[in-house]
Amino acid sequence: MSTTQSFDDTSPYIAYKGDWNPQQSTDPFVAKYKNATFHGTTEDGDTATIVFVGTDVMVFGAKRPNHGFLSGSIDGGEKQYMNGTARDPELYQQVLFEAHNLDNATHTVIMTNEPFYDTGVGGLWFDIDFFSVNGTPIASVSGTTSTAPINSVTYTGEATFQTVPPSGIDQPHIGGSPTAVQLAVSVAPSLSGGQRPVNNQVASSNDAHQCISPTNIFPSLLGSLFLCLMLSHFRRLS
Repeated sequence: MSTTQSFDDTSPYIAYKGDWNPQQSTDPFVAKYKNATFHGTTEDGDTATIVFVGTDVMVFGAKRPNHGFLSGSIDGGEKQYMNGTARDPELYQQVLFEAHNLDNATHTVIMTNEPFYDTGVGGLWFDIDFFSVNGTPIASVSGTTSTAPINSVTYTGEATFQTVPPSGIDQPHIGGSPTAVQLAVSVAPSLSGGQRPVNNQVASSNDAHQCISPTNIFPSLLGSLFLCLMLSHFRRLS
């Protein structure tokens, strides 16, 4: 059968995340805390997490003039807000959050500093004195260091990087070796002596084909052959 047990703020069963600090020895009221110890913070959003197996939990702290709003939640449920401000008298070892008659299973309590929930009261401070559970607490792997992350997890999934540009973005031009067509540039036959067109354009492929067409070369070949035959005939007569 589970029994109610209390655990101090220095217990490894509380995982602090943020800028938490142990009690200051200069605090004139530190003796009013359980075992004269507490963990406090003034940073908005700093948390203290308690994981346990059981049916009931209670978290204790102080209510003082320089304290502000805080919240508590369990198992990812809605936050329950509380004004942690008190004066004349200041209050110590007060219940800040509690949950009872839970299923006898694993539960997670998160206490959060919420000083900006209502800036019209109190101050920035929030402290944890101790907690009690009807069940068994579970130590956090992060230990009790105030700046250690809570149950830090290493990512083991796969990352996907987008290599295709979004719609409307042109693909980048990647230079490469020139093709055979780019190397075999045709120059118009009318451009002799290394002249180039005024508009710096290359002659069309039709012009290139026309300059090497068989219909242009054949008459020249016949004339040359006729001249050779005539010269050979005159040499024999001489």
